[in-house]
Amino acid sequence: MTDGSPGERHPISSERTVRLTTRTADGRPKHTPVWIVEAGPGQVAFTTGSRSWKVRRIRNDPSVVLQASDDEGTVLPGSVPVSGTATVVHGAAYRSVRQAIRRKYRWEDVKITLQEVPARLRGRGPLSDCAVLIDLQA
Repeated sequence: MTDGSPGERHPISSERTVRLTTRTADGRPKHTPVWIVEAGPGQVAFTTGSRSWKVRRIRNDPSVVLQASDDEGTVLPGSVPVSGTATVVHGAAYRSVRQAIRRKYRWEDVKITLQEVPARLRGRGPLSDCAVLIDLQA
């Protein structure tokens, strides 16, 4: 994670929401909107649940594509897709991404965090217990 010092930021890291494209085992693209934060030079990250389908697909094929989108995942006109390689992380790396998400998204994050309580009570498991770090291709 970055420490806030100036450096090269990838333009995609300043987007509010991006459409993440992963691939199924048979190669079909799957799209989902995610919130992202800058995680280092040429790197962005998001949090998710370790049992989510996107994590399963990333473990099978770490190649991903990001593109600026609205909150529903509809690509924004004029946006450019960015390819990358994803890695699922836990522990300190997850906590660092989680803090950056809280800083960037504030009240929206609080709302999502509150939604996790009933999900856990229903046995769904945590909505966010890992992070996905994406090394962006130049």
